[in-house]
Amino acid sequence: MLTVEDTATAGMTLERAELSDAPDFSALYEQWFRSVHRWIRALGGPHIEAEDLTQEVFIVVQRKLARFDGGNLAGWLYRIAQLTVRDHRRRAWFRHIFLRAHDLGPDDVASSSAGSDERLARRRQEAQLHALIDQIKPRWREVFLLFEVGGLSGDEIAGLLGIPPATVRTYLFRARKAMVALVAELQAEGEP
Repeated sequence: MLTVEDTATAGMTLERAELSDAPDFSALYEQWFRSVHRWIRALGGPHIEAEDLTQEVFIVVQRKLARFDGGNLAGWLYRIAQLTVRDHRRRAWFRHIFLRAHDLGPDDVASSSAGSDERLARRRQEAQLHALIDQIKPRWREVFLLFEVGGLSGDEIAGLLGIPPATVRTYLFRARKAMVALVAELQAEGEP
């Protein structure tokens, strides 16, 4: 006959066994941190808080690691990163709409240094680029960002997204074609 103490001891032994079968979190963190950080920067745009979001990804990973089936680790990590960026954008939209200062004018903002004009011009260009990228179809945009910004190869992207490499090449071709058309349209309107 089992007592309460025996059941508790068996449960603790089972938990230890499950933890020993799970991949080592610290090794996983060390191996994948840079890749996850690159994915987040590629997916998130110029104003993304990549370091913070990468940490959020690994908090989720640590919480769910014991339940991970050991299949496509890169795909699993990428999907968590993708959802984390999506959630961050939703929260940022909410903060922008509901928590922004409504009575702040241009004269209320102080200049921080002499190089602020160059930084402002660069930020405008980055914002303009990301506005153009946001106009591309989402499935093409994801491949485009991972390849052009994230620096991943076509095979790496195929593995992450679970699609054939030929599809990655097709999406990349279509995304580039769409970008060329959008830039040409912008230049026709007189924008730099």
